[in-house]
Amino acid sequence: MEHLPSLDTLFDDFYHPNPNINKQASIDMACYWPDESIERLIKNLNLENVELRRKSVKALGFFGTKALLPISKVFLSTEDKTVRVSCLKVLTRIVSSTSVEVLPGEVYQVIQLSIKDETTEVVLSLVQLLRQLNLLGLPYLLKLSRDQNILRVAATITALGEIKDPKAEICLKELLDDKSTDELLKESAREALDNYNGRNNV
Repeated sequence: MEHLPSLDTLFDDFYHPNPNINKQASIDMACYWPDESIERLIKNLNLENVELRRKSVKALGFFGTKALLPISKVFLSTEDKTVRVSCLKVLTRIVSSTSVEVLPGEVYQVIQLSIKDETTEVVLSLVQLLRQLNLLGLPYLLKLSRDQNILRVAATITALGEIKDPKAEICLKELLDDKSTDELLKESAREALDNYNGRNNV
């Protein structure tokens, strides 16, 4: 019979300085104690200890789609920027390593709230999430390419260059041809198009 490691033992390993031990502890948490572990790890997302916060974000990424809803609920229940950014990073990790075809409605609420946020870290974290969502995130990226926030548009242009879809290419070409587009953004659009065409010619 397989020995079931205790949750406290796994958290002792999680706090161990060795990253390999941390990773195995995170995997075992997701396997043996998913609900309890998610609840405890979420509490670390607002810690001032950056290293521990990052470890918790990385650990939560191992829980796959099971963590999508609880992480989204945490985001929606707080206005703390640190927690919100951490939640976005967890969601990005999950969707980048899991085949997600259907998202909980709460994830879309997270996206809608993040779109309204002008905080640099939220802006960049949101675009990374949308990029990892690929075609699910593409409609949002297309809209954000015409946003008033220059940073958001610049990040969006880069993301569009990494998505294999004709709509992304059309959007980049329109930005490039639009006389009202900022010159720096045009240069970004040109580079993104080169990247897009390079990816599609492989």
